[in-house]
Amino acid sequence: MKRFAIIASLCLMLFGWAGKASAQLLPDVPDMKGKFVVGGNVGGGMYGNYLNVSIAPQIGYRIFSPWEVGVRGVYDLSCDFNRVYGSTYAHYFGVAPYTNCQVYKGLFLHVEDEVMYGFARWNHETAGSRWFNSVFVGGGYRQYTYAGSFVYYMLLYNLSWGGDQSSAWSTPYSAPISIRVGYCFSF
Repeated sequence: MKRFAIIASLCLMLFGWAGKASAQLLPDVPDMKGKFVVGGNVGGGMYGNYLNVSIAPQIGYRIFSPWEVGVRGVYDLSCDFNRVYGSTYAHYFGVAPYTNCQVYKGLFLHVEDEVMYGFARWNHETAGSRWFNSVFVGGGYRQYTYAGSFVYYMLLYNLSWGGDQSSAWSTPYSAPISIRVGYCFSF
């Protein structure tokens, strides 16, 4: 709870400073077409023998103009190709209900509770499976492309991340900080 209070205070200070310091730099937010927001993000990377691919579609509903609630679907594949010790594949599936609130000209706060099921295979044999729960808090910026769509940039902190990386199954995330970039449109 102490971590949550510290992160929330830092986010509020950051958005308060950003609102005053960049009042002239941020463009006005256009009127959105509808109440529903659809989009998400995809990601991937190859780092030496390690491959990661993720897909996260989302659908949301704007209760009020600045306040949105919704749910994200999550699929993540992590592969470690090792010719000596054998290859490991980890699959994660899950859902994440979220809410976010726009505080100033595209700047928003975000809270999300993600539940994922993960299973791993090592040399084509099942290595284990497990449920994970991660709570993310943070904020971001929406860059509106036209009156019905936007690109979002988010910086989130995983409150459930304990830092114990002694086991590959302690968490599906390798760090407590998560950066997301995605695209959404409204109808």
